[in-house]
Amino acid sequence: MNYKLKFNKKCLDVYIIHLIIFLFIGLVGIFSTPYKDLFIGIKKIITTRSILLTDYMYVSGIGATLLNASITSLLILMIYKINKTKPNGSMIMTLWLTLGFSMVGKNFINIWPTIIGVYLYSKIQKDSFSNYVLIATLSTSLSPISSELFEILNLNSYITLLLSISISILIGMILPPLAKFTLKMHQGYNLYNVGFANGLITVLIISILNYFGIEIKQNLLWSTEYKTISLFLVISLIIFLISLGIKKFHLSKLSNILRHSGRTITDFYLMYGNSSYLNMGILGIIFLSYIVIVNGDLNGPTIALLFCIIGFGAIGKHPLNTIPLVLGVSFTAYISNIQLNTPTTILTSLGSTALAPISGQFGVIIGFITGCLHLILMKYIGHLSGGINLYNNGFIAGILAIILIPIIDGFKKGDI
Repeated sequence: MNYKLKFNKKCLDVYIIHLIIFLFIGLVGIFSTPYKDLFIGIKKIITTRSILLTDYMYVSGIGATLLNASITSLLILMIYKINKTKPNGSMIMTLWLTLGFSMVGKNFINIWPTIIGVYLYSKIQKDSFSNYVLIATLSTSLSPISSELFEILNLNSYITLLLSISISILIGMILPPLAKFTLKMHQGYNLYNVGFANGLITVLIISILNYFGIEIKQNLLWSTEYKTISLFLVISLIIFLISLGIKKFHLSKLSNILRHSGRTITDFYLMYGNSSYLNMGILGIIFLSYIVIVNGDLNGPTIALLFCIIGFGAIGKHPLNTIPLVLGVSFTAYISNIQLNTPTTILTSLGSTALAPISGQFGVIIGFITGCLHLILMKYIGHLSGGINLYNNGFIAGILAIILIPIIDGFKKGDI
């Protein structure tokens, strides 16, 4: 579907709004940490392994983490501005993903190889890069791969650097056609389509490395000491979002958002303007409350997944199509005697909302069952991407969607 939004004084510019958000994040980082520690922390972020789960708050403290998130997000915003990208829900979503995952795997150095790869693909296709800038931004979910290959390849330093960057660029080049194909596979029921495509790429890479006896060591760096300042940060952003959409006109449009299944591409921003910010803020309240209720940690990984949900509030997610999935994950964990606040459980709960269109299209019960299955698949095959794909929930969601959708559709039509 194509939607056109008539901009007026009531519809604030997406660039200005996110410029304010990113500068706010950066200023909080700067004023929360001594300057000397900021520089040391940024250096640690750039030089450390960044595969899942590498919480930059654990690596370098909250100040450097927020500053990295601010710089990285501003760079992506600049790319959009240079390419004159028209604001839409997809753009908003990618900006929030960048902001969140720049606290757990992305930094302003490692994002460039895959972006360059997508750029080169656009040139091979003799097409404008502006048509690929969204997928270029999403390709940065594979940002950890260049530093990881540099770490594990036992070659001359310069050769290793050249090889690792070249492989990352190549991955960026093959991602656009693969993502286009994977979208057909799950028919738009997995909102994290690029995460699914990246997961397939990483399975291939991990398999090749393992064949030659090269193994990628898993990471679990998880901070627990910055909950108060993280809570202040997240609540401040939620309040800002709600303030953008709280007007009577925008409130009246919220009920329309709740009627959509969320199947790709359902662009709430192009259809309902600033009402999408209200939806994003409400999603933030719900899932921040969930983290607090289960006594989960607020750190790089959990904020990344929370911001992911908030971002997709502009394109596909709303309370009615996300809550059943999270309840399904939580129920499965509970009956399995797994604590709800473990890293795997809480991240899988939040990440299961990638399948919101299934819940939105087929109802609460199917959504609940889908959430149950998402946790089970994550437990047993989530490791296949080796931690290289930051959007690993999208990989699991893609597999689950291509299994469930034909079955659901078959029963509905009487084919089985």
